[in-house]
Amino acid sequence: MELPGNVMITRVASAVLEGTRSRIIGRNSHRPLHGQGVNEPVVRLDTDAGLSGWGWSAAVAEDAERLVGKRIHEVFSTETGTLDEHLAFDFSLWDLAGRVLSLPVHTMLGDAGAGPVAVYDGSIYIDDLNPETGADEGIEPMLYAVNVGLDVGFTAFKIKVGRGFKWMESEAGLKRDIEVIHAIRDLIGPHLKLLIDANNGYTPEEARRIMREAGECDIFWFEEPFPESIEDCVSFKEFMREGGWDTLLADGETRSAGYDEEFEQIVRAGGIDVVQFDLRRYTLTRWLRYMKVIDETETLAAPHNWGSHLSGFYIPQFARGFQRFAMGETDNMVMPGVQAEGYDIKEGMRSVSDAPGFGLELNELYFTRAQRDEGAWVVGSE
Repeated sequence: MELPGNVMITRVASAVLEGTRSRIIGRNSHRPLHGQGVNEPVVRLDTDAGLSGWGWSAAVAEDAERLVGKRIHEVFSTETGTLDEHLAFDFSLWDLAGRVLSLPVHTMLGDAGAGPVAVYDGSIYIDDLNPETGADEGIEPMLYAVNVGLDVGFTAFKIKVGRGFKWMESEAGLKRDIEVIHAIRDLIGPHLKLLIDANNGYTPEEARRIMREAGECDIFWFEEPFPESIEDCVSFKEFMREGGWDTLLADGETRSAGYDEEFEQIVRAGGIDVVQFDLRRYTLTRWLRYMKVIDETETLAAPHNWGSHLSGFYIPQFARGFQRFAMGETDNMVMPGVQAEGYDIKEGMRSVSDAPGFGLELNELYFTRAQRDEGAWVVGSE
């Protein structure tokens, strides 16, 4: 898969796309109300060949000035991805390369995975508490949220826990977390997957108590139970083995800035089963490099996604590309500026588009209107 040498990037344009979730999303153990609206910054790369690629990007105009005038083969390779100095445009470049080659991203990544791709509903947040008013609605808001996901077609649900870190007294928070885990397992039955995520809101001992009192609920994975270290993660994995639980330990979202030697040591020591660097911040290119570690340690990859409609489609492309993939996190929403054919969810599985690039189309009228908003910029000419 060799890129042609005559395709030049002539113009880079930015905009912010707006999305809306089906309901208001509450808190995690650390952060306040997540809300219903989502804004995603994107850039579109235009070329002198009449082809364009686009995707999520936090790039600024100064970054684009270094990219305009470059030929795509000078900044991107199908074997190694985007050059480090242009990683701000990683998703747009993968998309553009796929369109130039008439290949989906998953094929450029190797097509080692299978499709459709298992996905889970990551929207079951701490919806029961309102610290501003003191209101406590009990477990019903979480059960409602799960029922919304069941209607969409999800068969796996990740529950936010860790109420005692910030929103409740510690003991009361632990008891509510345990109550919610049991109630949701009762709601979805024994055959659907149940995941929990504390966002580092527990101590190691509190995480052990969660397993002692809710481990019978067949928890598929326990995400970010406590701030990770080699000693605590390896010890916790041994605790779970001794308890007879096959729950996976998932972590890495907060380690997404770049190469992290300490985190890799934890992975190589067997302290983590599922690596979760955020796909947008870590980039697809860095993930491509890190898959060597995933293969060597026989761990699983499950890129983190929250607050992004686009990552809900990027991750299935990732999953089709690589073999050692766990499940895909979905922040389910509607985004009028994006057309996503070939990505339906049915019985907990998401189909994956075989169209060139990521297979996502940018609504031209919507994008043009968004470019008029404050903060949008254009570098280069058509």
